[in-house]
Amino acid sequence: MKVEIKFFATLRLYLGVASLTLNLDKPIIVDELINILVEKFNDKKVREYLVEGKKIKTGTMILINGKNILHINGLNTVVEEGMISIFPPAGGG
Repeated sequence: MKVEIKFFATLRLYLGVASLTLNLDKPIIVDELINILVEKFNDKKVREYLVEGKKIKTGTMILINGKNILHINGLNTVVEEGMISIFPPAGGG
């Protein structure tokens, strides 16, 4: 199963890449996908950037094929083949 992950805003700057393609052997949930990203970038801060406790951090938006996972099953949403877009919390004032 092929999944393309696009990173936006400060997360893109932090990771130094705009996108990443993963080939998954089996369906996984978003929480497992975030763990894969932590391993791939060898950086535990990736999880801290996106997750707070057992929930998506306020202001973070993760879309699977254009659907916001907050309206599906949060971190337990099954990752489907296709496009995942990750927008970190926005800041400003």
